[in-house]
Amino acid sequence: MSIISNIFARYQHALNKSQDRYEDAYKRNAIHARQFYDDFLNSLVLPLSSRFNDPGWRANLRLGLERFFPRREIDFVAIDGTCSKDPFQDFVVFFGGAYGVRGQISFEDTTSSVRYQRWSMDQDVSMVAYVPIPYAEVGDAIDDEEDFALSENDKIDLSNIHTRIMQLAEVYLAYQLARSSTIDHPRMILMDLSLSSVLMSTDVGMDRIGLVSEKGADTGLSIADVAVAYSHPISPQLDIPSTKRYRRYSNLVGKFHTERITQISIDDLVEESGITSGEWEHSLGFGTTDHHVAHMLFEKDGGTIKSLIDVRASWRKVIDHFETVCANMFQDRDSDSSDALLYTVSTPVGDRVRWMSPNDISFLIAVGLRALVEECWQRNIALVGIAKDSSSRYFSRHYYGVMRHIGIYNDIPVSTLPWTDRSLLESIAYQDDDLYAPWSTIEFDSCFMTLHMRRDQRSQDYVSGMRGDIVNQERLFARSLAQFYLKRDKPSLLAGHVIFIDRLLHPTWDRDKRLTEISSHQLGTINPFGVESSATSNLGHMAHMFLLDVLCKNLFPEVIGYPDPLHKADWGAKSMKRRVDRLIQSSAVQFRSRPLSRLFRSISESARRD
Repeated sequence: MSIISNIFARYQHALNKSQDRYEDAYKRNAIHARQFYDDFLNSLVLPLSSRFNDPGWRANLRLGLERFFPRREIDFVAIDGTCSKDPFQDFVVFFGGAYGVRGQISFEDTTSSVRYQRWSMDQDVSMVAYVPIPYAEVGDAIDDEEDFALSENDKIDLSNIHTRIMQLAEVYLAYQLARSSTIDHPRMILMDLSLSSVLMSTDVGMDRIGLVSEKGADTGLSIADVAVAYSHPISPQLDIPSTKRYRRYSNLVGKFHTERITQISIDDLVEESGITSGEWEHSLGFGTTDHHVAHMLFEKDGGTIKSLIDVRASWRKVIDHFETVCANMFQDRDSDSSDALLYTVSTPVGDRVRWMSPNDISFLIAVGLRALVEECWQRNIALVGIAKDSSSRYFSRHYYGVMRHIGIYNDIPVSTLPWTDRSLLESIAYQDDDLYAPWSTIEFDSCFMTLHMRRDQRSQDYVSGMRGDIVNQERLFARSLAQFYLKRDKPSLLAGHVIFIDRLLHPTWDRDKRLTEISSHQLGTINPFGVESSATSNLGHMAHMFLLDVLCKNLFPEVIGYPDPLHKADWGAKSMKRRVDRLIQSSAVQFRSRPLSRLFRSISESARRD
């Protein structure tokens, strides 16, 4: 045997051994998953097929849908995005875009149907931005300090600005459609992303946002404006923002915004919240010399807390900036997208123009998503995010671990489970012959993305947030996992993937559904949304699952059990990207027609003349 053949044979042997170990681990974990399901998890799973096929149950659900929307035909929009980064010799092009498909769900006495509708000629529902950036300025665009250890290509590979532009396009398109006229606006918006994950990932530190004037930017935004923006969305019916310890000042911003007041008595605040005056003063940084964001928002005058800014005007200013940047980037056909991403900053050597960094764009996404949520609340729009690929373990680890710790669920012995929520539930679907699609887990609060169990040095378990007290906004999004295609009438099981669903909670359906409060000195008090088992009524969840089941009845095997409108939106986005890719690839000709050698020659001639 030659040396090369020996290398290939050894690699084949190693690959076979690794695959055997992988399959053995999966089989072992699947057995543990079935045991966990039989002992406990089945009480958190809702078989929906029998309910959806019951005419009486469907009739009652239709009444609930009509009270919310309020009509029998539900207009919907599905939005998907696409992006790319194309490095050339002297510059890199970042591209991001979003595309929307609209349709209507119609209800008859016993059946439901989906009909797609064309956009009118005067409606442009594609949001496209392509941003060519020279390598000389790429450090701005990726928010990078000079690092001689990395090449420009390495820096670009580490950058995610193109995915941020795509998310901004998706959020802005959804926001624009939600704000359209009363006749035209959709009653349901589907997005191909995890809403709660985007909300969390775009919540960047205020000191890392270059758009604020504290860093000398010309945008007119201050750190106080950013703090007000992060305090949104505001819903008194859902008690958002809450009085948990993390960013407790947001609760005051919400109160001043909703009640249109400029000051509040500390005694009244203590009575309403149940939090002592000392805790409030500590949370707001009063009595200390430390720099605190709340110092830019409020001041203490005796027994009264006064607002230093008009919080409603501040929020309007932030939204106006978001709308202006996005309109210039995605909709203004008289200028290129690059202009929208440029702003002026002051430096020790004078003013200069710089590019927005990923943190700046993340802040705009955070603003747009918060504004979209408030529009959906105001206009009774169902907002749903769908993710088909995820390695999360929030349901089986975070949620169950915390609920078991606070005594809601029994302490069931749990062996090693499959490594993700998706693989756990799909393995159960393969093993339980009595489980038919559609089925879903119960909903759990998206704050369990950050709430989890930890163990201290004394081996004591406790509930913690990220880095201690950082907790995603509770009572805002509900998460669940569901499977919409599962056929057992063939020799081999035919199954679609389990998908992840985020739905926006609405006061109409969800204001009274709370779990037992979670309290600690580090977190304060948190009251997540949720139901404890599948036996508890949850009309909002049932309504959304019914609508999604109607939308998942497609004929495309590559995405079986996935909402058909999102698949069509994906087609539209990819078709748009193919056209833009040809345009971007041709841009190299532009630089070749104006080579740097010509520029260097003119610089040399200019220097000799001087």
